[in-house]
Amino acid sequence: MDADRIAWWEDAVVGDRRVTHARTVTEADVVTLCGLTGSYEPLHCDEEYAKTTVYGRRVVNGLMNLCIGEGLRGNMVWYNGDNFRGPSLIGFLGLNNARFTNPLFIGDTIHVETSILSKKETSKPGRGTITFLDQVFKQDGSIVAEWERTSLYKKRPVA
Repeated sequence: MDADRIAWWEDAVVGDRRVTHARTVTEADVVTLCGLTGSYEPLHCDEEYAKTTVYGRRVVNGLMNLCIGEGLRGNMVWYNGDNFRGPSLIGFLGLNNARFTNPLFIGDTIHVETSILSKKETSKPGRGTITFLDQVFKQDGSIVAEWERTSLYKKRPVA
């Protein structure tokens, strides 16, 4: 890949923000997640039980917010036409302060807004971390989930 088409650590600007396209959460999403994880909690999988809860219907598993949010973020274009998942990415370091603030239901349409919170050089030359804030919004404008995500990136190679 051409080095001019890669988003490097130096390109990141604290405060920059990107917004993804929207996606509707489906019944198939919920069934697939239950099957993959083996988690068949009645609040997520049993319509009759869910009717007896404060929500009155099934609630989408909070971790699905993370999964779908991560997928939506993959299409974000940051710098130089790159999505910060290319050759400059060394690895995912952690997720902090995850909160699920409002229920997400089957049929809700969500999008993700991501901001760069901070960046920091590491003790190893040629590397730095970037911390992002990811927020998942549903169609009514409410935030259903948010978290801080930190990844390790390469710095632009010196000629």
